[in-house]
Amino acid sequence: MSAAPRPEGTLPGDAWARERLAAVAYMASLIGHDARNRLCSLRAALELLHEGREDRLSPEHRLILLQELDEFVGDFNLGLDMIRCPSGVRTPVAVRELAAEAVKAIRPWTERAGIPVELTFGHAVEVITTDRLLLRLTLLNLLRNAAEALGSREGGRIDLRTQSDTGWLHFEVADNGPGVAPAQRGRLFAWPPSREDGEEGLGLSLCRDAMVVLGGSVQYVDRADRPGACFRVSVPASR
Repeated sequence: MSAAPRPEGTLPGDAWARERLAAVAYMASLIGHDARNRLCSLRAALELLHEGREDRLSPEHRLILLQELDEFVGDFNLGLDMIRCPSGVRTPVAVRELAAEAVKAIRPWTERAGIPVELTFGHAVEVITTDRLLLRLTLLNLLRNAAEALGSREGGRIDLRTQSDTGWLHFEVADNGPGVAPAQRGRLFAWPPSREDGEEGLGLSLCRDAMVVLGGSVQYVDRADRPGACFRVSVPASR
């Protein structure tokens, strides 16, 4: 198999090769972080089925395995999208269009779970110059995390709101789920990530990296007066 051609305008020669190898190593670290445990659990379940002992797999256990597989595939695809994304390509982006696109993309998932997603616009600047793909992937991951946190919770809902102030555009993704324990909030964006104690896995670490590239930030918003979790993505709003 021949190597992929080097795109026009990218790094020359050995620098391009090093960048590709670094991307491969980074992707391997993303996949390897929790792949072993998840795949071992799935293999154990397949062994029971192969041996004709499907009675050992309760409906609850099967549901957990399916959820773990969905989460792993979601993280895997997110990592691939982030790695393949030609980051740093800035173009004019219509704020309303991008937010609506993110909500539309997550809606098949939320509709299956019966979770309404509300989109509220409160921004002043309508067009920003940024990396559309990285910003879209970040919003999608936060929406997915919110849907996972809610699960089948009765009365669950997700809100995506836009705001703006001098020089900045903000997207807030909030849910009314269990939220994040105060003791865990300082490690939400840490590497390596963990799903223990309600933490959000590798997605938030990737969101943080995406915001570094965009010159913005992503942070957990403490809303003591409201239940659930809220994350704010901030990007420069200069045109």
